[in-house]
Amino acid sequence: MKNKLLLVAAVAAVGGTGLLLAGTQKVLTVPAAARTAAVASATAGTSAGSAATPADFSAGPPSTAFQRIAKAESAAVVNVNTSHVVTDQGFGGDIPDFFFHGFGGGPWQMVPQRPQKRTEMASGSGFIIDKDGYILTNRHVVDDADRVWVTTSDGKKYDAKVVGRDARTDVAVLKIKPRGPLTVLPLGNSDSAEPGEWVMAVGNPFGLGGNSVSVGVVSYKGRPLDLSERGTPIEMIQTDAAINPGNSGGPLINARGEAIGINTLIMTQGLAQSSGVGFAVPINVAKSVLPQLREKGHVTRGWLGLQIQSLNEDLAASMNLKGTEGALVSDVKRGGPAEEAGVKAGDVIRTIDGSTVHDSADLTQMVAALAPGSKVKLGILRDGSEKTLTATLGTFPEGKGGEASGGASEKGKLGLSLSPLDEQTAGQLDMPRGSTGLVVQGVEPGSPAELAGLRRGDVIVSVNGHDATSASQLTKATEGNHPARLRIYRDDGYFFLVLKPAESDSSR
Repeated sequence: MKNKLLLVAAVAAVGGTGLLLAGTQKVLTVPAAARTAAVASATAGTSAGSAATPADFSAGPPSTAFQRIAKAESAAVVNVNTSHVVTDQGFGGDIPDFFFHGFGGGPWQMVPQRPQKRTEMASGSGFIIDKDGYILTNRHVVDDADRVWVTTSDGKKYDAKVVGRDARTDVAVLKIKPRGPLTVLPLGNSDSAEPGEWVMAVGNPFGLGGNSVSVGVVSYKGRPLDLSERGTPIEMIQTDAAINPGNSGGPLINARGEAIGINTLIMTQGLAQSSGVGFAVPINVAKSVLPQLREKGHVTRGWLGLQIQSLNEDLAASMNLKGTEGALVSDVKRGGPAEEAGVKAGDVIRTIDGSTVHDSADLTQMVAALAPGSKVKLGILRDGSEKTLTATLGTFPEGKGGEASGGASEKGKLGLSLSPLDEQTAGQLDMPRGSTGLVVQGVEPGSPAELAGLRRGDVIVSVNGHDATSASQLTKATEGNHPARLRIYRDDGYFFLVLKPAESDSSR
């Protein structure tokens, strides 16, 4: 059996299991100028609390530095506890036959049980960000909670109000009414964090109580994870500092005593405990949404209405592009801002308002940082020609967004069986009305089709920018060992891939 890697939200459940998050996709980064501006605007008006300028311990021995930081800053970290009432609907699961028969062979009558209510409890972590009692944590720590309370490092308990939460970043803001001075954790600049830099994770693992400290380094910066399963990932900070269930919402602290991330997920092969691969939401991402969460309780973002992907060398070569910069448009939402602006599938967006779009991550973050109603100029490449289109951003939607008979086969060279897409199959696949294409009926193991990433049930919508109508079209497109750029429909979405034919014996 193959080992399965799971992304586990690091929240400890009492008598239950942690939340499992599935699906990793591409991610996006705000260019330096745009991100700096977003962070500056986000921190404006945010109370600095009682925190003094933190001492810079980065030059000293890590052990000494973190001892001093643990004493000075861990008092700002709190245990976050939640309760949620659930209703059990009587008997559940399979009940053996003998349960229904008496000793004399006569049946027993099952008496229906009344629904039973019980309280589920879970715990996580958080940290105080100003003297007024605002606390940062993860959204998944407090989701579905009927009651939230926090315990500070000195043992004081406070009822907490969920002020705001954001699914895309998995950030939530809590508020308590202080009964005395609070220790405030300074917020650092996660953009300046570098792989190899010493960091410390603080939190409440397994609901043990108190604040536990673990030390490691930044292992990787910019790991793309889709926290909300909306196709808009966050570039996470990866660390080997131990993060366990119950650490969710706690801070990842640098050697200057500043929070540079919110501990969120761990990667595991089964056991819900640290495997040395943990992930934190960058603190600059939290800063960018903090003002809206405090003021409105939710985040409103700009939206173009596109499905996009980054370019790789094969895709760029198939489009006769010299580099891989830009975001490739794989689908345009009907009636969305991009469609109204004239954007088409297959376009490559190179700039937005004059700023370079390096990849799909850049475009997503740049658009998300703008307000709905903003007008943006998109610099695109279409069939080798540069164009400039103007789009008016909409509001990012917060909700989540068969067999065919007959047809030809392209087995042998490409290892692919195809059939024409008919109206019934298109309907079963929830494709837009009037869609055309070729349905993948089978893929031979080890074939060029499998190596390209094609699967049974995929629909090939276009070949090198032209509507896909027949298997012979693929044969012609790959003549002379030329790769073909395919636009694919799968699981309610579109993307591109490159199909490379197998080399002939004479060319080996």
